[in-house]
Amino acid sequence: MMGGKPKIYSGTSIAAGKGLGQAVIVEVKNDNIIRRITRDEILLETDRFENAKLQATKYYDDLSKVLRAKAGTGSDDASIIEIYKCIVNDPMLSRSVMYNIRTELFSAESSVQKVANDMMEEFKSIEDEYIRERDKDICEAGKRILHYLGCDNFEERIFEKDVVLFINGPLILSHIVGKNIEKIKGVVCLASGKTSHAAIVARSNSIPVISDVDLLKLNLVEGNNVLIDCDVGTFTINPTKKSINEYNSYINEKNLRKRGLPAFLKRPVFTNDGMSISVMANVSIEDDARLAVENGADGIGLVRTEILFTEYAEFPSESEQIRYYEGIFNKIGSGKKVNIRVMDVGGDKMVKFINDIPREENPFMGWRAVRIYRERTEFLHKQLVAILKAGEGKKYGIMFPMITTLSEWDFLRNFTIKTADELGIKCPSLGVLLEVPLAILEIESFLSTLEFASIGTNDLMQYLSAADRSNAKVNYLYNPLEPAFLKIVKTAIDQCVSGGKPISMCGDMAARPECTILLLGLGLTRFSVSPPTIPIIKEIISCIPLMKIKEETNHLLLNKRSAKDVADWLQYINGKYCAHIFKKHGFIPLYGDYYDKGNF
Repeated sequence: MMGGKPKIYSGTSIAAGKGLGQAVIVEVKNDNIIRRITRDEILLETDRFENAKLQATKYYDDLSKVLRAKAGTGSDDASIIEIYKCIVNDPMLSRSVMYNIRTELFSAESSVQKVANDMMEEFKSIEDEYIRERDKDICEAGKRILHYLGCDNFEERIFEKDVVLFINGPLILSHIVGKNIEKIKGVVCLASGKTSHAAIVARSNSIPVISDVDLLKLNLVEGNNVLIDCDVGTFTINPTKKSINEYNSYINEKNLRKRGLPAFLKRPVFTNDGMSISVMANVSIEDDARLAVENGADGIGLVRTEILFTEYAEFPSESEQIRYYEGIFNKIGSGKKVNIRVMDVGGDKMVKFINDIPREENPFMGWRAVRIYRERTEFLHKQLVAILKAGEGKKYGIMFPMITTLSEWDFLRNFTIKTADELGIKCPSLGVLLEVPLAILEIESFLSTLEFASIGTNDLMQYLSAADRSNAKVNYLYNPLEPAFLKIVKTAIDQCVSGGKPISMCGDMAARPECTILLLGLGLTRFSVSPPTIPIIKEIISCIPLMKIKEETNHLLLNKRSAKDVADWLQYINGKYCAHIFKKHGFIPLYGDYYDKGNF
């Protein structure tokens, strides 16, 4: 439908790209279902719930078969569907629903809604974005069960023309997965994270997504032409003919580029004065590893295993764990190294199977990660056994988070070596995630037994500044451009390099393209970042005269006293070397106020 003046709106880009289609409004029902039952109805309601679970499981089974038929046995979208089957059949979810039916005398649909809402609220309170976004998975599975209980019906629409979906609620899988997903050219929604499974499926199907948009504030009529541009985070209702022509040119160019990345981005990249730099990927699931390969990753610098454990009510079995690790190994290929971090739980990443984690005033500085495993060695042992069996014959390492003292490292290292010996399996390289300042200040004492290290800038900055970045009152202090922070990062890099131990950076700072030159100048030669960021970082590296940048960075640390000074220098140096790369990738670098306000 044409007509009307163009109206441009903005939001948060979740999945990159551009799309053009007719607006379709997706109604999201948020009814509060409250229906009480009598004791005589308990058996009927439990049977209704069990039947709805069976129907939901069959739905996901059928959907998985359709996706595998379309994409082959290695379909990553189909693998994600298996996660929803696990949630629908989660014993803890079932027990909680049954309790509400039998004890609280709620109907099946009221119980499902209450349990799903409670679980979603738990996930929403978690700081880690990847884990937090699992609330959308609970929403998807809960709504699917409710659908088969006769409420919260999904619209199973078949689109004849290209469409852009407008969803006044969170993006979930059922909004986009269907028989003709190829007709969906974009999504505008109220809420979605970059790491939600729906967003991952959208990216794998080249569907651009914009989040944080309230449909009630739009002047939108179903059928309006909509042009979505996630490179700049905007969408236009009733775009001009000129804009449509530019979009068509973009699509033509994109089709020409489908042959893949330029050859040099598929290999380890060199600075323009000949230094080899590795750009690896941070991954959480098998689909991330596939994206890593597509984007030219030189390996996997960090496997966040928490996702495997936070989605299970009971500690996952050895076979389930092995299947998870093998999926990542198989996707990245045998020639590239994979560093697996043991589960970093506690703090904001809670698990159901450790029920004695105390309520703490400051959980980030409390009983978490390796501090738990020294007391609960049975969980560490189970994970190590699965990793060692899955990794046999592979090129990989095991990394431990939140190491603070040498005694912690010695305990974990010896425990892992002993476990490998008991299995008769060769122990892989063992390393630490440097995120506690004390460990960096004492790093020389680790070097004789350490085989590799990685810097986790997120917690390191939080601990150094004594500022919780999720607390709006103090997050202005969370600024990684502070000269003091850069100096401690350089200390970690210099000590590992002089000791002949590989060191990477896997925190958010490494994934900010505007910080790439700065990190190279600090001596970093191994980056580990989100897969979509790899090409732009590799291209920046290829343009940099490393020795000159190192000299300038040393001068910077000696003479700049504030984060603003560093930001000003970064803006200048990026303008000198990277402006054309930023423009090519549609990337807008951030400096000054962005970091000063703690948005990093």
